Amino acid sequence: MRSGHAEMTVKRASQNAKSGEVFGRQRKQPKMVRVGLYARVSTQDQQTIPLQMRAMREYAANRGWSILLQVKEVGSGASERELRRKLMDAARRREIDVVLVWRLDRWGRSLADLVSTLEELNHLGVGFVSLTEALDLTTPTGRAMAGLLSVFAAFEHEILRERVRAGLEHARQNGQRLGRPATAAVKSVQIRKLHRAGVSKAEIARRLSIGRTSVRRILTATSSVAAASNTRGKASEKTMLPTLEPNINPQLWKAIDETRLIRLIYKNRERIVEPHDYGIHNGTAKLLGYQVAGSSSHKLPDWRWMEEDLISDIHILNRTFPGGRPTPSGKHHKWDKLFIRVKPADKGRK
Repeated sequence: MRSGHAEMTVKRASQNAKSGEVFGRQRKQPKMVRVGLYARVSTQDQQTIPLQMRAMREYAANRGWSILLQVKEVGSGASERELRRKLMDAARRREIDVVLVWRLDRWGRSLADLVSTLEELNHLGVGFVSLTEALDLTTPTGRAMAGLLSVFAAFEHEILRERVRAGLEHARQNGQRLGRPATAAVKSVQIRKLHRAGVSKAEIARRLSIGRTSVRRILTATSSVAAASNTRGKASEKTMLPTLEPNINPQLWKAIDETRLIRLIYKNRERIVEPHDYGIHNGTAKLLGYQVAGSSSHKLPDWRWMEEDLISDIHILNRTFPGGRPTPSGKHHKWDKLFIRVKPADKGRK
């Protein structure tokens, strides 16, 4: 009886083992991991593609992964990796579970590009493995390494920003113009000369390569300032009226006439200036202004000569200044022709 009972026990145990159930529940089958292989070489290094593919196939076989997609790309390091998009598209469609590369520099164009693509793959729930660096983002240690890469990418980005800022500042100090090209306002003198010579507005626009709307706007502004100045007559106590000198910049005239501050660009630097004297000096149209703010190589406020041809983007501000200021010796020179000058400051004026 005892031997029969033992045989029955052994028989029952063997039957449960073959059933594939654990504690009465069905055993879960392991999920097949689908992997995409990516190999890239430069045009001078094409012989390493078989080496990369062989190493990646062996690695995938050792881990029991199923190779779903194999991408081989040839191109320079700086060029866009066009075929890499196929692998990324497959990841976005959830057709693969892991991306396998031979080395990190085969995958990313730069540290920033590498980090951004790894972050996208992580967001998609797709793993990433690099054989040479033993980087496996499917493990906690690998994900920690990815975090370090993002830190280094941010550091590299800050370094590049500082270099760009330094380059821009160096260009400004050397007098180079930055930003968009100069607007039609810098050609206002030429526009008025051509118009006075009888050239049509359309022809002026064609010759100077500017829009006809800009030509009409500048000529209209000149006419309006001239009309306003004529109504004041001799009571304005100015040296010359705009109608007697067509080359006068109407914005400079108006700012001086109304003793209002102006914001302008001079030699590619923004400045805020009290415009005081405006005329011809040594054959060149110039503005003598008292700079109170903005970019300057000297301590502000300070007097500054400005050639009209180098002035652009003039904006008349709502702030006024008291009037004429005493100037240090050497700042006032003899004018060939003085267009307009501010009155001396009125002590009773606020």
